[in-house]
Amino acid sequence: MNSPKRVEQRLTGRRATRDAGGRKLPEPVVVLAASSTVPKPPGSLGDAGREVWGRLWVAGQAWLSVETDRDVLTRLCEAHDERDAMREQIALDGFMVPGSRGQLRPHPLLTHLRALETPMTHWESVYGFTPRPRAQLGHAPKWRAFPSSMS
Repeated sequence: MNSPKRVEQRLTGRRATRDAGGRKLPEPVVVLAASSTVPKPPGSLGDAGREVWGRLWVAGQAWLSVETDRDVLTRLCEAHDERDAMREQIALDGFMVPGSRGQLRPHPLLTHLRALETPMTHWESVYGFTPRPRAQLGHAPKWRAFPSSMS
């Protein structure tokens, strides 16, 4: 039985210069200098945003550029701060809150939370922080076999 191909192999084919259909891949037009250090976080970030800032710059240091990616990563980290604040308020109030007539209804911040998470997921994907886009950037994780005791 054939084993499934890794995402990276399906996207790039058998060689780095050919796609899965055997077509030649285009040469990179511009190679931006990657960040070798974590830039100082903007003052607008709270605790959660600063933690995410450091984690994302370390994880993406091979492809992130301070000149071109700083603003979007700032917005993503600010969104993490907003998300944490909403989740804290929901935890305090409970998922169900009294409505205008005393009936129980879902917390109104749940709608705002879900609306915020949609662009956050999009930004994470566009910037290579999910498996498929990261593979398209040519950054594959190191594959490890599970220890025999786990199989």
